[in-house]
Amino acid sequence: MIKSITIVVVGPLKNIENLIRSKGDIYSEFDGKTLISKKVKEFVIMGGQYPEGKKEWNFDGNMPGITRYVIQNIDVPITFSGFELGVNIKTGEVFNQIDKNTPLYVGFKYFSEHAAWMKQHYKGQILNNSTYDQTAVLYTVRNGLGIYWDRSENGVCLPDEVGGNKWQENRDGKHSFLKLKMSNNEMAQLIESLMLGNF
Repeated sequence: MIKSITIVVVGPLKNIENLIRSKGDIYSEFDGKTLISKKVKEFVIMGGQYPEGKKEWNFDGNMPGITRYVIQNIDVPITFSGFELGVNIKTGEVFNQIDKNTPLYVGFKYFSEHAAWMKQHYKGQILNNSTYDQTAVLYTVRNGLGIYWDRSENGVCLPDEVGGNKWQENRDGKHSFLKLKMSNNEMAQLIESLMLGNF
């Protein structure tokens, strides 16, 4: 069986916990944990802070212990795109210039109107916001090591029960985390360009 699948996780890890705990069925004789080990070559997870952080949302999600369980039960390489990577990459305002009927505009406008930390500043225009999930997707699709980012390897992410984590060096570890190589502004412009379809 060829390991051909990369799984990108951009929210709390409950769905991955469900996968790990799943049993064989009519589609596969393997339980979820075995299926991951046989088919998945890498997980890319947007979550945590590196080298250390407290209560990051994707690692917490008001679901204590799930992140720890998931990471302890995945035996394939994991690359983490942390909170510290996306928090200073600001995207969104440029979408005020596009067709108001496109899903991209509608989605970002809705987010600007309703996200708890943004709606207090909303005045009819899409606002810039930290760009977390897109960094994980960009790494998955384009890699970009040595161009967009460097990667700290040979370690393990050690989550706690309440959304925090620590990085521990380990030459046998299968975990790594991304570090931005270009400027925050350059990355923001690249992500916005790709979202606008300029491939």
